[in-house]
Amino acid sequence: MPVTIRFLDFATEADALRDLRMRVLYPGRSPERADYPGDAQAVHIGAFTDSGELSGCASLFHQEGDAIQLRGMGTSDAVRGTGAGLAIVRFVEGYAREQRATRLWCNARATAVGFYERCGWTKEGDEFDV
Repeated sequence: MPVTIRFLDFATEADALRDLRMRVLYPGRSPERADYPGDAQAVHIGAFTDSGELSGCASLFHQEGDAIQLRGMGTSDAVRGTGAGLAIVRFVEGYAREQRATRLWCNARATAVGFYERCGWTKEGDEFDV
C-alpha cells in the first residue's frame, strides 16, 4: 500500500497525530501520554494512505548542538510491513540533512531496534526503562 509522506500542520492536525500515537504507541494508556513536551515547536511528519488516512507518524525535536531527536514514530497495522516506516525514516533523514543536523537519534523501543538497524541506523548505549 503506497503512502504519501508530508509535514503535518500541528495547528490543524494535532488531534489526528495524538490519536495515531494513542492507537499505535500507547494503547490502553492515559490520553495525556500522547502529548509530548515541546510538541508545538516540533516538526511532525505523517504518512497518508491513498484514502487520506494518517497511517504513520514521527516527530522531530531540535536539540542543542544541531542534533535532532526522533520521537513518537509508528505506523498503523494497515500499513505495517509495506515500507511506510522506511519511507518516514528516509523523509526524516532528508530533513535532517537539509537542516545540517550534526546528529539524528532516537530512543527506540526494544521491539523496534531491528527496524532501525535495517534502515541503516546503529545502536548506541545500553537498554533502559523509561
